[in-house]
Parts: sequence; C-alpha cells; structure tokens
Amino acid sequence: MRGPVSKVCEHCKAAFTCGQYGCWCAQVAITEQQMAWIEQSFGDCLCPLCLHKLIDGTLGPASIEQP
Repeated sequence: MRGPVSKVCEHCKAAFTCGQYGCWCAQVAITEQQMAWIEQSFGDCLCPLCLHKLIDGTLGPASIEQP
C-alpha cells in the first residue's frame, strides 16, 4: 500500500492517519520492550496520543524496566 491510510486506534478508538512508509511513527523513539507490549496487546497501530502515553509511562505495563 502507498499513501496515507485512515485508521482507528485500537486503544482509544480515535481516528488518525497512518503514512505507511515514512509514517510519523517512525520518528517516535520507543524501546524494544514497549514495541513488544504493543505487538502483544494490539493487532494494529496506536494513535499519536496513545503512543506518546506509552512513552510517558501512562499507558502500558505498570513498569517497563529501564537499563
């Protein structure tokens, strides 16, 4: 697929745009543990707000071990 695609966040159900190749989410720094949690918990993408909540620690596992 090419170009933007409309999606619905699997966590909060908000609509957002996925840019696919070169998507905004490629610029967001998440850990491998956070990515694994997303893959285990959801079948598709999270919206920008939920992804940033994951980074802040307000969404996701209660404690993500930091090195």
